[in-house]
Amino acid sequence: MTMDEVIRFCGADVAQKIKELSLKLYERGAELMRQRGLILLDTKYEFGIDESGMLHVIDEVNTPDSSRMCDVKEWEEKFPQIQKIMHDGNYRNVSELLKDHPHLKPAEFSKQYVRDALLDMGFKPDQDKSVPKLSKEHVVECAYRYIAVCERVTGQSFEWPSETVKLTPEERVCSNLKHHGFIKGCCAAVFAGSDSDMPHIEKCQKELAKYGIPSHYRICSAHKQPTRLEAALQMYNKSIEPMAIIASAGGTDALSGTASFLSVWPVVSCPPDPHNPSCIGNPPLSSNVYVQRPGNAARFIAQMFGSCCNVKSVRKALVDEAEGKVKKLVAADKWSS
Repeated sequence: MTMDEVIRFCGADVAQKIKELSLKLYERGAELMRQRGLILLDTKYEFGIDESGMLHVIDEVNTPDSSRMCDVKEWEEKFPQIQKIMHDGNYRNVSELLKDHPHLKPAEFSKQYVRDALLDMGFKPDQDKSVPKLSKEHVVECAYRYIAVCERVTGQSFEWPSETVKLTPEERVCSNLKHHGFIKGCCAAVFAGSDSDMPHIEKCQKELAKYGIPSHYRICSAHKQPTRLEAALQMYNKSIEPMAIIASAGGTDALSGTASFLSVWPVVSCPPDPHNPSCIGNPPLSSNVYVQRPGNAARFIAQMFGSCCNVKSVRKALVDEAEGKVKKLVAADKWSS
């Protein structure tokens, strides 16, 4: 994209901030790489804007996943040779030259190695429907390059994961985000069938907040918007962060049964009209539980997150709440010794 295209896409102010941040990130990255005997050839940065309009750098920065690097000494040795051959005028561009002189191509620390390996195997990305499988030699070489550049950039020896640590990539991402405070390690979504249920939704969210459980709400009518409801639940099914759903629907509650059938997360029915029995007569595989009070519904979810998901802050909030209640009862008993 050109700068004019970026301005048209996100506005002049945001585009200018993105440009300034990108240049600063690159300058700092190039400086650090040079200290380690590397050249940061090129890179890309990803940005996002949150609900308050604040610009954030997202994803990783200046790593082989988004950047191309090479060794300074190799570059200084090979680039003059490339310049000399290009000066002769026999090639239109460097890519053509390197096809005839592959030994002059500097070894890159980047994902480009994988792309080049696939192309060497005859893969045509604009024609082929499937990608060929890399050989073990390719995988080892790619891993070696990543490990080598990791050690050079950080100045530390690469530590192989412990055999006892067998987290999936999703679990590892969730653990890291939780460790650095970006997520809590649990989240609740309050679903309601109508915006007229907002007072009850807000009460549920307030009760969840007492345990430090982040939450947000969705308005999706099971009767009037079944497709939208299903799409929302399918989206939450992909969450790598453990979740729970509170179904808040009055009248004939089709929301609880539908949500508990479609969702992989537990569903707690807490209708705004608490004596509504329609949420407890659902057919097989509609597995929602029913809790009348928003406070008890929030506590049930907190117990699940505190025990099953080991969210320590939520567990502590539960213990503190119970102990605080007992202390009040003891204090209120004037005849206690």
